[in-house]
Amino acid sequence: MKQIILNIPENKYNFFVELIKSLDFVKENNHDFDISEEEKNIVRNRIKNAKPADMKEWKDVVDTFRLS
Repeated sequence: MKQIILNIPENKYNFFVELIKSLDFVKENNHDFDISEEEKNIVRNRIKNAKPADMKEWKDVVDTFRLS
């Protein structure tokens, strides 16, 4: 399966969605979500307290992730 991400101007969105919904194989996937201030503060604290000694290069860890 292939995935395409498009940026649609706000004034064309409704037209585009109706057009795409007419295709049988298309599924709308809305990834809009809200992040609470509590969650933002957790991330900010983690960034503030991060130690370079605890960090690893992406190339050294990328193969440990399983993408499904």
